Amino acid sequence: MSDYPRKNAQGDTVWACCESTIGPRCGHKAEQTYRVTTYSYACTAYVRTTLRRALELQARDNVWAGTEYVNAVRGMVPNTYTTTRLPDESVWELTRTEIMAIHTALKWRKGSSDGRVRHVIRAEWSFIEAEIARVVRDIWHSEGKYWM
Repeated sequence: MSDYPRKNAQGDTVWACCESTIGPRCGHKAEQTYRVTTYSYACTAYVRTTLRRALELQARDNVWAGTEYVNAVRGMVPNTYTTTRLPDESVWELTRTEIMAIHTALKWRKGSSDGRVRHVIRAEWSFIEAEIARVVRDIWHSEGKYWM
């Protein structure tokens, strides 16, 4: 698996072509990241398992319409927990594509839920769902899409 894109010493997102000494500068512009507060371990586990389940069922349910979202999810939830982009920390720094992929997967899971989840657990999950929705709304508003 590639080490790119990655963060450099200044905290900017860089790609392999950005750091290459061969040829002209690539001109990549670092994608803005957004802070997402996760609230609890149950919320982080809920998002990771939702993304894994949606990735497994992508061929059947077509959860994401674009390959950029599928690739973003594959980068966020690899097969090992040691290199995940979604750690058990209280704050995540995610790109717009990653947040939109999570938002779509959470909507998909909510729509495909069979209703056998206890109310206490559903209440816990509602925190991360509301936080992701808040960040998505902030992204849309920053793009001038106030009807969202």
